[in-house]
Amino acid sequence: MHDTQSPACLGTQEAAAARAHSIRARLPGQMLLERIETAAMVFGPLYSLQEIYTRVAETLPRRIGYVRNAVTEPIESYPVRIPDEVLLRYDDAVQSGLFGKFMVATPTYYREPQLDPWIIAEVAGSERWAVIAQWDE
Repeated sequence: MHDTQSPACLGTQEAAAARAHSIRARLPGQMLLERIETAAMVFGPLYSLQEIYTRVAETLPRRIGYVRNAVTEPIESYPVRIPDEVLLRYDDAVQSGLFGKFMVATPTYYREPQLDPWIIAEVAGSERWAVIAQWDE
């Protein structure tokens, strides 16, 4: 009879589990649930892109005759200076390896950008977005 709880067998099982985890980490789809859970734990609730647009637009006060909306652009092309503390938060998100895309979302009336942009990031391999930072201009 073979004892599956012997120290040698447990070491082999641990090595196999570590190897499987290493393989899984190289396959983006296999780590999706873990990325989503980690992103939510570290950066707060995750949203669809439409929910982000709605949340950003709702930061503007209602005005009769004006439509509240939001526009996004890649962070790499955002022309306005981003505060240092916001850049550090962005860099933390980049270094986490959880996100595949970063954008700056700005509230607008029609197409006229207003103040108070947000940095948002898409969890890699998903359609869920996290709010990385918000700031006042």
